[in-house]
Amino acid sequence: MDNWKNILDENILKFNVNFAAIFVLNYECLKDYVINQIRDFYSDEKWDGDNYIFEETVEYKKEVRALDKNIEDSSLKWFIQSEAITADDFEKYQIIRKRRNDITHELLKNLNDGFTEKDAKLFADMLEIYNKIDKWWINEVEIPIAGDEIPDDYDRNSVCGGQAMILSIINSIVLGNQGAEYKDIFDKLNKKLVMEHRKMTVK
Repeated sequence: MDNWKNILDENILKFNVNFAAIFVLNYECLKDYVINQIRDFYSDEKWDGDNYIFEETVEYKKEVRALDKNIEDSSLKWFIQSEAITADDFEKYQIIRKRRNDITHELLKNLNDGFTEKDAKLFADMLEIYNKIDKWWINEVEIPIAGDEIPDDYDRNSVCGGQAMILSIINSIVLGNQGAEYKDIFDKLNKKLVMEHRKMTVK
């Protein structure tokens, strides 16, 4: 515990706590997305009376799980085969996962040591990998399955899934101090919803 300034300086401490939380949050969301998108796609969906459950199919085990013993890595390798990400992205993910584990299990040490430009680069790499997979999944899986007509001005590079959008907002608020901006958007949306509700009530 040598870097007392990182602990005793309120602004530095708050930033480091926020960065640690955001790093882990984005990693967990990326991990779940990587695994669940493919597993749900290949699995049989069944209703057990309370919830939908997904049973892994033989095809899923053959096409995905057989690629690696680790389910994260096997899912990532499937995305590599599908050309959604590259082998370089896969290697970056391994470094990101290792850093996530270190932050989680040695949190106090990391708060004392502080975070570096290398950590910021890893965070940026993580966002890039997520965006690559998210855009690819929407363009190559969701849209073709939906079968909807694609407009001429459609921009495949600007699409964004719901979870990715929520994460972007959280990242902006926590790390970019944009809380006031989103609060203003929420207030305007809330007022609009209230007005529409009143109109429906009058009718």
